[in-house]
Amino acid sequence: MNKNNLALAMAAMVPAVFVNTAIAQESSQLMLEEVVVTATRRAESLQDVPLAVSAISGETITKNGFQNLEDIQFQFSGVQFGESPNDAGFRLRGVGTAGGFSSSSESNVATVVDNVVIPFGNPVSSLGDLQRVEVLKGPQGTQFGKNASSGVVNITTAKPSFDEFGGKVFVSYADLNETNVNANFNIPLSETLAAGVYLYHQEHDGFYENVTLNKDWGGQDSKGARAKLLWEPSDDLSVYVIGDYSKRNVEGPLQTWTVNRLPSFSNPIMAARFGNFETLGITVGDDNNKSAEEFDSYSSEENYGASVEVNWALGDYDLTSISAYRVLDQGDHIFAIDGSSTEIFTSTNYGLDQAYFSEELRLSYSGDKWQYTTGLYYSRRDTGDADDVSTTQLRPAAPFNPFIVSISRGLSTTQTDSSSAAVFFDGTLALSDNLRMISGLRFQYDEVEAKSYSNVDPNWAPSPPGPPVAGQVLYYEARPMETGSTDDTGWSGRFGFEYTASDDVMYYATVARGYLGPTVTFSGLTGTRSEVGAQTVVDFTAGFKSQLLDNRLTFNGNIFFDKYEDMQTSAFNGLEFLTESAGGFEAKGFEFDATWLAAKNLIINASYTYSDTEFTDYVTSCPDYILLQGDAAVAAQCSAPGSTADTALYQAAGDPLNGAPKHSAVLGFTYNQDLSDDLVFDFSTNVYYRSKAYYDVGDEYATQDAYSTVGLNIGLSDMEETWRLALFARNLFDEQFQSAVITLPFSDAGGYVNWTTREAQRTVGASFQYSF
Repeated sequence: MNKNNLALAMAAMVPAVFVNTAIAQESSQLMLEEVVVTATRRAESLQDVPLAVSAISGETITKNGFQNLEDIQFQFSGVQFGESPNDAGFRLRGVGTAGGFSSSSESNVATVVDNVVIPFGNPVSSLGDLQRVEVLKGPQGTQFGKNASSGVVNITTAKPSFDEFGGKVFVSYADLNETNVNANFNIPLSETLAAGVYLYHQEHDGFYENVTLNKDWGGQDSKGARAKLLWEPSDDLSVYVIGDYSKRNVEGPLQTWTVNRLPSFSNPIMAARFGNFETLGITVGDDNNKSAEEFDSYSSEENYGASVEVNWALGDYDLTSISAYRVLDQGDHIFAIDGSSTEIFTSTNYGLDQAYFSEELRLSYSGDKWQYTTGLYYSRRDTGDADDVSTTQLRPAAPFNPFIVSISRGLSTTQTDSSSAAVFFDGTLALSDNLRMISGLRFQYDEVEAKSYSNVDPNWAPSPPGPPVAGQVLYYEARPMETGSTDDTGWSGRFGFEYTASDDVMYYATVARGYLGPTVTFSGLTGTRSEVGAQTVVDFTAGFKSQLLDNRLTFNGNIFFDKYEDMQTSAFNGLEFLTESAGGFEAKGFEFDATWLAAKNLIINASYTYSDTEFTDYVTSCPDYILLQGDAAVAAQCSAPGSTADTALYQAAGDPLNGAPKHSAVLGFTYNQDLSDDLVFDFSTNVYYRSKAYYDVGDEYATQDAYSTVGLNIGLSDMEETWRLALFARNLFDEQFQSAVITLPFSDAGGYVNWTTREAQRTVGASFQYSF
């Protein structure tokens, strides 16, 4: 097929369509091809799935110059990726991970890779062998479990094929010496056995400057491999084995902080710590990309695992077993988070090991009336061991009297074991030719056990009891072992109807319940114990899916209302993030996405999400923004039940959820044109918009204003796309934004820091791909 026909055009960066637009081969009529997804654990057309689901191909993401999985937030509306502890991981419709520097934390949004729920780390550091990414919004617990109470990011990598030996090599280079090299090989071993091998190496220099140490921070070096083996001895049996390994080194702390606001210098200690910023050439504010930290920092991690998927066809039934084991081995993490060139806070984590095992057994049936999947699930996660210790020091009166407080009380150790078992059912029943009933139910049992203690640190041994002495560690006693455990039985489910009005239009309405089990955690710095109960959410969604203009236009939309109870979140107490329950929370809104094949060589895509989030009951500490306004403001706004003369509490009812923009949108264009019988020119661009977001309730200083970014890709390839040479730009107009803005630790009220991100800077580069 001629490339000028959009068979090989990208569906630029927008949910719903990817590398899937073509002219029908038997006629001259333009139309969109079917998109097949596995959002319900069954292969179905995206337009037939009664869920708020969007999809994009890995090729589309890579072809537009993006390098990392988290960059899909710039491809979908209603999707964000946070890097800070109270905004970690993916967010859908504004809701994401509780996070925090705690011994265990669960996600509201599940990441699933090749049918395996991933509880930690990122096994897809490079995108070169991705087949597609699906985003499922709303509770998906019936099939994906407790970590899917707010949605799922479902990732599928390319399977080996039995056809012929082949592969591709990809190389790109961009600003900050960003280098991305990967190679993908398909190796048929026989008519029933095939292997796939994927290798990659990515690196880039630092993106913000440490002026005290005279070096750039934020640089990364990642490398890894993924190997696959597919065996299909018969039409009824297949065995699919995947193993992966990756390693990442980071220059600088994981907390990529720069100072946004300074505290008042009326306190001589604050003036001494931050008064040299002008001399250092640091201008605080939203655009600050310079750090003054004096403590050299670095971190590393290894992430590896394997899975075995067995599929066995038993007549009208399909039996599937998926066994998986994963390890995240975090190396030493050395960091400081005080924002000053004065030595105030120092911390060293001597590694943290996590291991995870899961087994899923499911039975699927697809008949004329019934289509369903039912099964059993078990998982176990172990975090930390006796050798995983951390030590943290604070110099509260530095630089005037630099005595040392061991806030970890020596070498701190925390270990957490959690397990989960579940039985589930999910399916549809045809009530008539046009009407289907949707139902699903999952019962699960969760158990968490944790313990934390410390031993005297010989490198920071306590001095004898007495007044503080400069340079000496204030007397402390090691923390005795403290334990905690919790368990609960809960359920998730959904019920609704799907109505097919015509071959091109479908309506659906569902009510779903999501469940996130209870947990007990110990914080990473001080070992502070937190225990929160189970979180539940009830979701109401009504939507439609349509194909219009003779299948040249796909237009999907939905409205939703989510009500959370006992929402698990994290709050910063001035020292560290602690897991806590935020009480009640609501999210309501609507979203749509559309793809229009405007001409044989032009696609226009758009998506928009409106999500109005607010707490209905959340009592927390009085925000710094109010404290800065004085006693009268505190008395008027921070007098929630439980407040005392020493502890002012704030009722956050009516405030938006942290990190949740009300509006987000994507607009994209893809165009291609034959230049000759041998060459094809292609061009794509997209605009991503995100409205204002708050990162601490009641705090106007802890905000990120609305921003938009523009991506651009221009390519030249041969007619068969054996090779492609391209120029790309991410954040073309160098729009500055932050991953988060939070209060500055160990300072008086008024200090804030930016959590900077690489994607807040323009990146321009070139790439070359060769397929064989």
